Amino acid sequence: MSSRLKDKVQKEFLQSLQYLGSWTLVALVSAPIAVVTVSLFLTAITWVKAQLPVSSPMIILIAVIGAAAAALVSRIDPRSRGEGIPSYIRGVRDDGGYLSFKASAVKLFSSFATLATWGNGGLVGPLGRVVAGFTSNLIGLFRAETGGRSLRRTAAICGLSSIVAALTGAPIGSGVFAVEIIQKRNMGYSDLFPAVLSASIAGFISRYFSYNRLFDLKISEYSIELRILPALLVTALLAALGGRAFEMFYGRASKVMKRDRRKGVELRFIAAAAIAVGITWLANPNMLGTGRDFLHKLFQDPSAVTGRLGTGIPLAIAALLMILVRGVSVGLTVGSGQSAGFFGPLAQIGMLIGTFTAFLFGYAGNSGDLHILQAAGLAGLIASSLNVPLAAAIIVSEVFGPQLGFPAAIAAILGFQLNRHHTVYDVTLEE
Repeated sequence: MSSRLKDKVQKEFLQSLQYLGSWTLVALVSAPIAVVTVSLFLTAITWVKAQLPVSSPMIILIAVIGAAAAALVSRIDPRSRGEGIPSYIRGVRDDGGYLSFKASAVKLFSSFATLATWGNGGLVGPLGRVVAGFTSNLIGLFRAETGGRSLRRTAAICGLSSIVAALTGAPIGSGVFAVEIIQKRNMGYSDLFPAVLSASIAGFISRYFSYNRLFDLKISEYSIELRILPALLVTALLAALGGRAFEMFYGRASKVMKRDRRKGVELRFIAAAAIAVGITWLANPNMLGTGRDFLHKLFQDPSAVTGRLGTGIPLAIAALLMILVRGVSVGLTVGSGQSAGFFGPLAQIGMLIGTFTAFLFGYAGNSGDLHILQAAGLAGLIASSLNVPLAAAIIVSEVFGPQLGFPAAIAAILGFQLNRHHTVYDVTLEE
């Protein structure tokens, strides 16, 4: 080997070590921040909710007060409004990792005001944006430069992947999600490696301290038989159509409520909260807020779809009505500009689609068949709505178990391919 070649190999080796050291440092910073943020946030909203009545219509008044508080807080920095992921995408893809610290801090408090008072929405989007902003600015104190190879950009990606892992318990899928949501056509190892590393650390810390996750399911071994394939394909098709329907409703709701106008923010938030919480409370109080408890009840007992509808209604019809209620309530909440996420609610809608298919084909009485279709619905809807097929399939495989990797992959690929030119973020990314 020539001396020139030796020098090149040594230089590349030292450069690899430098990258690895930088990625490890960023991961060790972002993962604890994410876990602490999730833990404190969940503890705080759980305590507040425990003090608030959910069994009476007073819950609507509480939600209205929370929406008004969120509107007032968001006036400090209007960039804090909305779901969170579009702001993350712009910051990482267009601004080289720069995410406003002020918007991040305001978003933390506006999200708390919304979700602690039973507002409808998820945690991944807002908390992901918050932690991505915190880690980007923390690294920026030492390395201020931004750009495609900057540590600030890496820190923002690691912040989101750590949040997703802390909430889902799926480290590999979480790392892929944080990168795929930005650039599914051109994912690079320089983004994937640190994202998966930070997500793995966050997932380990969460499991070590037994923090509650979005998915905390007791999984059994399932055998997938050929007879379930028609139901699986129908689930994937319905998930793709459901994702498109939700995107269209959300886009229309955002335009009707004129979420970008500075005037009338409080009135817009209050009206959306009153309608969203009101219809959810009337249909199924378990779906209020993040709906985590409803997701677990649905996994254990598909009859949870009945809610307040009573036992006289066919369960398949009840499942369809719950899909409609959840989609409308979340679309109105986030469409008005309130700070809440899509990931958790879309996961619930996806599981409801799988439950509906199970009722339709007569598989709901078999927990194995039911969970196969629920997992497929979840993967299909996430892939369809967010355009993250790889992340959706991997997350579902990690959460439900590798034995469900096949139905998750089939549903995710079909859901994505049938809706690949649309995403729920189109409304805000085009602003």
